[in-house]
Amino acid sequence: MLLVPLAEAYSVPERGVVYQVMVDRFYDGNQSNNEPFYDPTHTSYRLYWGGDLEGLTEKLDYIASLGVSMIWVSPLNDNINKMAHGSAPYHGYWTRDYKRIEEHFGTWKDFRELVEEAKKRGMCVIVDYVPNHSNPAMDGEFGALYDNGTFVTDYYRDTRNASVNPYTGIREDIYHHNGNIFTWSGVPLKYANLFGLADFNQLNPWVDSYLTEGAMLFADSGACGFRIDAVKHMELGWLEAFYLRLYSKGPLFIYGEYYSLSPERSDDLHELYRYSNVSPVLNIPIREDIVRTFGFVGSLETLSRTLEDYYSLFVYPNKQVNFLDSHDLVRFLNAAKRDDAVERFHMALALTMTLPGIPVIYYGDESYLVSKDGKGDPYNRPMMAFNNTTEAAHIIRTLAELRKTNDALAFGDFRTVYANYSVWAFERTFGSHRLLVVMNKGSPVGLTLNLGWPDGKYRDALYGAEMSVSDGRASLELGRNGFYVFHIEGEQKEPLIGSVTPYIAQPGQRILIGGAGFGSSGRVIIGGVEARVLSWNSTEILVEVPEVKSQKAWLDVVVKTGRKASEPAKLRYYSGNDIPVLLAFNASLVNVSFSGTLWIRGNLSELAEPRPLLKSSTGYYFTVAPLPNGTAFSAELYTGSPWGELEPLNVTLYGFLNSTVVVLRDEPSIVAMPTTTVQKPTGENALPYLLVALLLGAALIIWKKRG
Repeated sequence: MLLVPLAEAYSVPERGVVYQVMVDRFYDGNQSNNEPFYDPTHTSYRLYWGGDLEGLTEKLDYIASLGVSMIWVSPLNDNINKMAHGSAPYHGYWTRDYKRIEEHFGTWKDFRELVEEAKKRGMCVIVDYVPNHSNPAMDGEFGALYDNGTFVTDYYRDTRNASVNPYTGIREDIYHHNGNIFTWSGVPLKYANLFGLADFNQLNPWVDSYLTEGAMLFADSGACGFRIDAVKHMELGWLEAFYLRLYSKGPLFIYGEYYSLSPERSDDLHELYRYSNVSPVLNIPIREDIVRTFGFVGSLETLSRTLEDYYSLFVYPNKQVNFLDSHDLVRFLNAAKRDDAVERFHMALALTMTLPGIPVIYYGDESYLVSKDGKGDPYNRPMMAFNNTTEAAHIIRTLAELRKTNDALAFGDFRTVYANYSVWAFERTFGSHRLLVVMNKGSPVGLTLNLGWPDGKYRDALYGAEMSVSDGRASLELGRNGFYVFHIEGEQKEPLIGSVTPYIAQPGQRILIGGAGFGSSGRVIIGGVEARVLSWNSTEILVEVPEVKSQKAWLDVVVKTGRKASEPAKLRYYSGNDIPVLLAFNASLVNVSFSGTLWIRGNLSELAEPRPLLKSSTGYYFTVAPLPNGTAFSAELYTGSPWGELEPLNVTLYGFLNSTVVVLRDEPSIVAMPTTTVQKPTGENALPYLLVALLLGAALIIWKKRG
């Protein structure tokens, strides 16, 4: 078989750098779409400032000059046409129509042109997508929702159509009607309005299809991935089904925003970790520690221990997403309280780009963009200032290029070689590629390290500083606020996997394997079954996931070239034909006392990892999971804390999947043929359906009487 690259090319995300853009604040390419709610003086931070897709396309050469390979754009869908809470929706997070582009930003044609022009420059476009909520429920357009221009509902009309779910206790229809989130845990966290935004009921079949179709429009128009907003406030089980549908378009790069500010092993961090096992997440928990250590005071030794512990939690730490600044948090240079804040900013920026994970550069970081009018939202979103000749731009460009050639930066492990309060040296290794990062935020100092690198002299990638290695001992001089990156790129002679994109999949979907030493051909084995190879080169392999008979959550992925085989990587496997399902059972079935969280685990790959259960006000325990339609299954109950060992309760429950709600029983169900539920379109009169049913019933009675 002759293996050639596909016409449709994909990139390994770990080898790239993301550039995040707030579209309205970047560049005005078309002044005809600025009104209404437009401020040409750029002084009112809650109005539109004119940035659009045409302006972004016009500035692609500037973005490409930084060496980045992915552009993350703020939400582009059509937003409300009114002010709400004193603000216009310039940010894009108050959607009214998920199938149209916001007119202030352009059209679908403009988006496709952006994608094509970015591709010519070796970049792709990631779209910020908002499936948790639409727009403010109590102001503006009051949760108004449209389907490609056709009105569907608003929050008040939906309230009249809503009913109480007997299993979750939530009043719902298109939206959840549970008030705002005041308790940031349990049922309110996922089923109430986040800051007053109309919260979607994703298990409504119409909503499920509508949100999926909206995202598919971007994928079909060439988007290479999605940043998913507010994943913390949606059921993981629905997100899994949603992601799997999107991955039918190819190995997209999807990552979520799970907002958690602390790396302490709390219940909240465990949930972030669970979500990271489905898609990468933004490394929000460690960002505050980095800013505090470099922007204020703090020990690098303490930071090193915190980061080593944090990264050890993930199946794929190098797939998670690092950032220093963002649209949600105070920019470093607005927060830092030091005379040498710019030098410390350079150090923190370089650290963000060399830690495990895919780095994000927030627009204007390269030009030291800050607001003089305030610090947090919305002042962290000033109008762009273009300058790619700065020291910050040099750091971004240099490390972005190194990431493309040094696999230790893309896929390497993470090990502290030396740390004290002011000095930190860590090493990252991937096969024959090595990276040594050394920093000093104190007075100049000489440093000797037991490194084990080949003897010789090495030059730092950023500034050309020299390090000498003799008999495995490295010596170098560290200046004040110095940051150095030494590297080795050797030949990898055996297959070594560094990345699987995406790392969840079902049979027939394509995954991209990144690494080194793959040669020109070979075989890929997934869960003991050979996968169909679609394209192959020495660093990237595109394969189709085979059907595997397994009840495990994770399958081994192995690359074989000749007689050599790689160490296994991990793929989270789903059976196929999965739909998001509400699993519920009556609390009376748990007739034993227990403490802590209640968990469920089943005999399907989708249920192989324990899922925590919520308790409703109606006396049920419930969760959401993606499950293969038409399947009978069993599940066991466990109890315990998120970070501890779970104890079995010796309770077995059974279910059969033939709808989007499965009520589990304590004995096996009689398996029946799957039924089809027809969801009536929102707002449609039910009377015609009732009349049809009555006529059919009357016809049946007449037919029986006549024999």
